[in-house]
Amino acid sequence: MRSLEIFCLVGLICVFVGCGAKPEIDIYIEPVAGREGIEINQKLGSVAIEQNGVAIMIEPLDEVEVYELVAEDEINPYLRIGRWGRVDPLYTVFEIRVKNLDHPRVAIDNMAILIDEDGTQYGSLPYDYFKDLYKNARTTNVYRYAYPYRYQYGRFNNPYYDPYYDNRMYRTTSGGSQEVQSAQMVARETVFDGGKIFRNGQRSGLLVFDLLDRDAKDLKLIVPEVMIFDQDRLKTKIDFAFDFRQIIGERK
Repeated sequence: MRSLEIFCLVGLICVFVGCGAKPEIDIYIEPVAGREGIEINQKLGSVAIEQNGVAIMIEPLDEVEVYELVAEDEINPYLRIGRWGRVDPLYTVFEIRVKNLDHPRVAIDNMAILIDEDGTQYGSLPYDYFKDLYKNARTTNVYRYAYPYRYQYGRFNNPYYDPYYDNRMYRTTSGGSQEVQSAQMVARETVFDGGKIFRNGQRSGLLVFDLLDRDAKDLKLIVPEVMIFDQDRLKTKIDFAFDFRQIIGERK
């Protein structure tokens, strides 16, 4: 997996007057048909699967859609904005929506797994990842930071996170604490946190992964072990798997 330079908060804000951000789509992800029971929405680019009274929708978000997640006065933690308005994604982002159609209670973890054709596995980044990131931010300094959330191996019900270290750096500007708080709040409000879903209820949020290599093409996203309860007893566990393809070029 290509080493990704961690973003700097100074780059998340366009500091030059008149320099507007210009997100452009040069790479995107689309769902692939083939699995039984899937439903693809071509307009949204989303895919949905219903199993045993539980429905899950996954939608890959392109650079423009990620940019539009936040209001003008908020800091987007998922993008780096350069001095001339260049917008670069820092993560690969999907939206997830889970509906409980027919059970007293369904429970889902905040973990999802993304696997490319080479077998490289990425674990979705929980809110604690961003919380720890911003907790250590200070003004006018550069820091090296260690990220403990690359999913290396382990059973789905017993995931193992292998700490790894690189030269990822970020910088904050004077008055940076306000930007840090804004970015952290956006992450808190958008990252999918899992939890219990009662009958006819739903939960939604973002599944955020380390940025995929541009060479990655065929992808599988797995939402493991969604737990269905009949009253207070666990009835069954089911996995949901979705196929995608990463495409380089302008979206048609």
